[in-house]
Amino acid sequence: MKITNPLIQVFRRLTQVSVILLVFGLIVLSLYGHYRESYAFDNLTIHTNPLMQWILSNIDSIVSKLDDPEILLDNFKGNLWSMRLFGLGISDPLAFLETMFSSKKIYLPLLLSILIPLIVTLIKGRVFCSWICPGYVLFELNGKLSRFFGFKHAAHSPLYKNKYIILIIGLIFAFITSIPLFPMIYPPALLSRLAHAWIFGTPLKSMMIFILIILSIEFFVYNRWWCRTMCPGGALYGLLGKKRLLKVKLDKSLCTECGICKKVCEQGLYPVTESEGIECDNCGVCIKHCQTKALFFELF
Repeated sequence: MKITNPLIQVFRRLTQVSVILLVFGLIVLSLYGHYRESYAFDNLTIHTNPLMQWILSNIDSIVSKLDDPEILLDNFKGNLWSMRLFGLGISDPLAFLETMFSSKKIYLPLLLSILIPLIVTLIKGRVFCSWICPGYVLFELNGKLSRFFGFKHAAHSPLYKNKYIILIIGLIFAFITSIPLFPMIYPPALLSRLAHAWIFGTPLKSMMIFILIILSIEFFVYNRWWCRTMCPGGALYGLLGKKRLLKVKLDKSLCTECGICKKVCEQGLYPVTESEGIECDNCGVCIKHCQTKALFFELF
């Protein structure tokens, strides 16, 4: 089945925006639960930010009418590292893997919570990166801004293998020290923590510095440096999605070898020859820009 619908990119952007709103929504709901448990609403000591105070007050006006508000608060919480939606646990496979290595145990609820991301990855490949990860959105926008100002960037290189080395080193580090490293450097977890710190009003300096370092390198030196060469989550999703059912395919009879797809590929690939490989994240941008419709998604 061929898929060439130009609305694919619209759906991708809507998905990215929805995920970002979901993360903020869960954190705000968590903040509300914090105030509710401390009876802050009764003492009129809610958030000092007027906008956040208005949001929390409106949440309270709805939640307080429920027979058991705690059920709602317990069924919707967390972030992209690990969350609960409608009572269903959903975790990043990297979170499960690092927890297993650091604890030397397999925690069954956490194992079950990666089933949905795992199934999606087995079918669609690294779509978590290009459709869900807020870091991808941030770095993509940063890259567009850099190109707008005319900065030249290094070409794609074998350095993409670094992220697989970082994945292995991080897991070994967790096994030896029992200290989780990935939540401190993995953009979905890191940006979720940043959003949490900002909404809760806690320090976020070190996290901001790390993100600014990535943005600076990508802006001035190497476009999409982190996703292409450093991200342990991208490495894991690439490995899990190696035999994915959804792939970008090429109709050689329509290809003119114009090279446009190579220029627009966020991963620095040449889709004509590399779209079926482990590095492709199925973002579909090459399909959108292919003037002869030689590139398309194919399922099964």
